[in-house]
Amino acid sequence: AFPQIEQDGMSDLAWNIASPERCPKPVVCVMEKYAMGVGLELAMACDIRLATKDTLFALPEVTLGQIPGSGGSQRVARIAGLTRAVDMMMLGRRVPASEAYNWGLVTRVAEDATALERTLEEVIGTLTAMSPLALKTIKRVLNTSYDTSLSVGFEVEGHAYEKLRETADYKEGIAAFSEKRKPNFKGN
Repeated sequence: AFPQIEQDGMSDLAWNIASPERCPKPVVCVMEKYAMGVGLELAMACDIRLATKDTLFALPEVTLGQIPGSGGSQRVARIAGLTRAVDMMMLGRRVPASEAYNWGLVTRVAEDATALERTLEEVIGTLTAMSPLALKTIKRVLNTSYDTSLSVGFEVEGHAYEKLRETADYKEGIAAFSEKRKPNFKGN
Protein backbone atom coordinates (compact mmCIF):
# COMPACT_ATOMS: atom_id res chain seq x y z
CA ALA A 1 0.00 0.00 0.00
CA PHE A 2 3.00 2.36 0.32
CA PRO A 3 2.84 3.41 -3.37
CA GLN A 4 -0.76 4.61 -2.91
CA ILE A 5 0.11 7.07 -0.14
CA GLU A 6 0.12 10.67 -1.39
CA GLN A 7 3.37 12.58 -1.98
CA ASP A 8 4.86 13.94 1.26
CA GLY A 9 2.55 11.64 3.21
CA MET A 10 5.36 9.57 4.67
CA SER A 11 8.19 12.00 5.39
CA ASP A 12 7.47 11.96 9.13
CA LEU A 13 7.63 8.19 9.61
CA ALA A 14 10.77 8.52 11.74
CA TRP A 15 8.80 10.54 14.29
CA ASN A 16 6.13 7.84 14.56
CA ILE A 17 8.63 5.00 14.80
CA ALA A 18 10.62 6.91 17.45
CA SER A 19 7.83 6.65 20.03
CA PRO A 20 9.75 4.06 22.13
CA GLU A 21 12.60 6.55 22.35
CA ARG A 22 10.25 9.27 23.62
CA CYS A 23 8.65 6.97 26.20
CA PRO A 24 9.94 7.95 29.66
CA LYS A 25 10.22 4.32 30.71
CA PRO A 26 12.76 1.79 29.42
CA VAL A 27 11.42 -0.03 26.36
CA VAL A 28 12.55 -3.62 25.73
CA CYS A 29 12.25 -5.22 22.29
CA VAL A 30 12.36 -8.98 21.66
CA MET A 31 13.20 -10.25 18.16
CA GLU A 32 13.09 -13.72 16.66
CA LYS A 33 13.83 -14.95 13.13
CA TYR A 34 13.69 -11.69 11.15
CA ALA A 35 14.07 -8.03 12.09
CA MET A 36 13.93 -6.18 8.80
CA GLY A 37 12.81 -2.89 7.35
CA VAL A 38 10.52 -0.83 9.53
CA GLY A 39 10.47 -3.63 12.12
CA LEU A 40 14.20 -3.18 12.65
CA GLU A 41 13.78 0.58 12.60
CA LEU A 42 11.23 0.29 15.41
CA ALA A 43 13.53 -2.05 17.35
CA MET A 44 16.41 0.42 17.00
CA ALA A 45 14.28 3.08 18.74
CA CYS A 46 13.99 0.80 21.80
CA ASP A 47 16.40 0.94 24.72
CA ILE A 48 17.16 -2.75 25.12
CA ARG A 49 17.09 -5.17 22.18
CA LEU A 50 17.07 -8.93 22.73
CA ALA A 51 17.23 -11.57 19.99
CA THR A 52 17.75 -15.25 19.38
CA LYS A 53 21.00 -16.37 17.76
CA ASP A 54 19.22 -17.25 14.51
CA THR A 55 17.65 -13.80 14.06
CA LEU A 56 18.62 -11.93 10.89
CA PHE A 57 18.75 -8.14 10.74
CA ALA A 58 18.40 -6.09 7.57
CA LEU A 59 17.40 -2.78 6.08
CA PRO A 60 16.94 -4.15 2.54
CA GLU A 61 14.96 -1.25 1.08
CA VAL A 62 17.65 -0.65 -1.58
CA THR A 63 16.57 -3.94 -3.19
CA LEU A 64 13.20 -2.26 -3.83
CA GLY A 65 14.72 0.97 -5.14
CA GLN A 66 14.15 2.73 -1.82
CA ILE A 67 15.99 3.62 1.40
CA PRO A 68 15.01 3.14 5.05
CA GLY A 69 12.49 5.87 5.81
CA SER A 70 11.75 5.55 9.50
CA GLY A 71 15.05 6.51 11.08
CA GLY A 72 16.93 3.27 10.40
CA SER A 73 19.75 4.76 8.37
CA GLN A 74 20.47 7.31 11.07
CA ARG A 75 20.23 4.98 14.06
CA VAL A 76 22.29 2.16 12.51
CA ALA A 77 25.00 4.61 11.41
CA ARG A 78 25.14 6.21 14.85
CA ILE A 79 25.16 2.91 16.74
CA ALA A 80 27.20 0.67 14.43
CA GLY A 81 29.21 3.25 12.49
CA LEU A 82 29.09 4.56 8.94
CA THR A 83 31.08 1.73 7.34
CA ARG A 84 28.81 -0.94 8.80
CA ALA A 85 25.68 1.02 7.89
CA VAL A 86 26.91 1.24 4.29
CA ASP A 87 27.67 -2.49 4.28
CA MET A 88 24.21 -3.34 5.58
CA MET A 89 22.09 -0.86 3.62
CA MET A 90 23.85 -0.33 0.30
CA LEU A 91 24.36 -4.05 -0.18
CA GLY A 92 20.93 -4.97 1.23
CA ARG A 93 22.79 -7.46 3.44
CA ARG A 94 21.19 -9.61 6.11
CA VAL A 95 23.29 -9.43 9.26
CA PRO A 96 23.26 -12.44 11.64
CA ALA A 97 22.54 -11.88 15.34
CA SER A 98 26.12 -12.48 16.47
CA GLU A 99 27.40 -9.80 14.11
CA ALA A 100 24.55 -7.43 15.03
CA TYR A 101 25.55 -7.91 18.67
CA ASN A 102 29.18 -7.10 17.89
CA TRP A 103 28.02 -3.97 16.07
CA GLY A 104 25.96 -2.85 19.09
CA LEU A 105 22.60 -3.26 17.34
CA VAL A 106 21.52 -5.92 19.85
CA THR A 107 21.89 -5.82 23.63
CA ARG A 108 21.87 -9.58 24.22
CA VAL A 109 21.62 -12.73 22.08
CA ALA A 110 19.94 -15.85 23.46
CA GLU A 111 20.42 -19.42 22.28
CA ASP A 112 16.74 -20.05 21.46
CA ALA A 113 13.18 -18.90 22.23
CA THR A 114 13.20 -20.49 25.69
CA ALA A 115 16.48 -18.80 26.62
CA LEU A 116 15.17 -15.55 25.13
CA GLU A 117 12.16 -15.72 27.46
CA ARG A 118 14.48 -16.24 30.45
CA THR A 119 16.65 -13.32 29.33
CA LEU A 120 13.57 -11.10 28.98
CA GLU A 121 12.40 -12.05 32.48
CA GLU A 122 15.87 -11.30 33.85
CA VAL A 123 16.03 -7.91 32.15
CA ILE A 124 12.53 -6.96 33.28
CA GLY A 125 13.28 -8.16 36.81
CA THR A 126 16.41 -6.04 36.90
CA LEU A 127 14.65 -2.97 35.53
CA THR A 128 11.70 -3.22 37.93
CA ALA A 129 14.10 -3.38 40.88
CA MET A 130 15.65 -0.04 39.89
CA SER A 131 14.48 3.46 40.75
CA PRO A 132 11.90 4.50 38.14
CA LEU A 133 13.03 8.09 38.53
CA ALA A 134 16.69 7.21 37.96
CA LEU A 135 15.79 5.09 34.90
CA LYS A 136 13.72 7.92 33.42
CA THR A 137 16.54 10.37 34.07
CA ILE A 138 19.33 8.24 32.59
CA LYS A 139 17.18 7.61 29.51
CA ARG A 140 16.64 11.34 29.08
CA VAL A 141 20.33 12.12 29.65
CA LEU A 142 21.49 9.50 27.13
CA ASN A 143 18.94 10.44 24.45
CA THR A 144 19.45 14.18 24.93
CA SER A 145 23.23 14.17 24.90
CA TYR A 146 23.93 11.44 22.33
CA ASP A 147 24.09 13.88 19.41
CA THR A 148 25.92 16.63 21.29
CA SER A 149 29.52 17.31 22.19
CA LEU A 150 31.15 15.55 25.12
CA SER A 151 31.22 18.78 27.14
CA VAL A 152 27.47 19.32 26.64
CA GLY A 153 26.87 15.69 27.62
CA PHE A 154 28.86 16.24 30.83
CA GLU A 155 26.78 19.33 31.57
CA VAL A 156 23.44 17.52 31.03
CA GLU A 157 24.62 14.56 33.11
CA GLY A 158 25.87 16.79 35.94
CA HIS A 159 22.58 18.68 36.25
CA ALA A 160 20.59 15.43 36.21
CA TYR A 161 22.90 13.97 38.87
CA GLU A 162 22.40 17.01 41.11
CA LYS A 163 18.63 16.86 40.66
CA LEU A 164 18.48 13.18 41.71
CA ARG A 165 20.55 13.77 44.88
CA GLU A 166 17.52 15.18 46.70
CA THR A 167 15.07 12.41 45.78
CA ALA A 168 13.58 9.86 48.16
CA ASP A 169 14.77 7.07 45.83
CA TYR A 170 18.38 8.18 46.14
CA LYS A 171 18.12 8.40 49.92
CA GLU A 172 16.54 4.91 49.97
CA GLY A 173 19.30 3.56 47.72
CA ILE A 174 22.01 4.90 50.03
CA ALA A 175 20.22 3.58 53.13
CA ALA A 176 19.73 0.14 51.56
CA PHE A 177 23.40 -0.01 50.56
CA SER A 178 24.52 0.95 54.08
CA GLU A 179 22.11 -1.54 55.68
CA LYS A 180 23.08 -4.30 53.21
CA ARG A 181 19.51 -4.82 51.96
CA LYS A 182 17.65 -4.44 48.69
CA PRO A 183 16.22 -0.97 48.11
CA ASN A 184 12.50 -0.32 47.94
CA PHE A 185 12.24 2.41 45.33
CA LYS A 186 9.01 4.38 45.00
CA GLY A 187 9.81 6.61 42.01
CA ASN A 188 10.08 9.87 43.90
